[in-house]
Amino acid sequence: MQDNSSHSRESVSTRDDPLGIDKLTIDYDYLLYKIKDYVQSIQLDTTELCKKQNEVMVNGIIENTIDKNISKFKQLLEKCDALENHYEMLNQLAMITDTFKERIAEAVNDYNELKKDANKPE
Repeated sequence: MQDNSSHSRESVSTRDDPLGIDKLTIDYDYLLYKIKDYVQSIQLDTTELCKKQNEVMVNGIIENTIDKNISKFKQLLEKCDALENHYEMLNQLAMITDTFKERIAEAVNDYNELKKDANKPE
């Protein structure tokens, strides 16, 4: 019996949002969250590296730290690349939503035309 109510809810949800705008909104919000998380992670890593580099310079301890810093900076660059990929996804979402708006306008026009034709006396 729960299967039928679950199926019923899915079909109501599909009827309420047949174009999947709610899912698109959730995906968009999640993508923004991930970008913010990446930026914060990069900021924390950069701050930590700068503090360590300052300690190295102040204390005069340079052994093996350069290689470690280079490795960490490479990791930061990889995170920046991932962040750039997320921005690319945002650009793609913008293009999708632009074409989506056009399709909705076209569907509304088609609906209005059908409505006019249906209301014409024969």
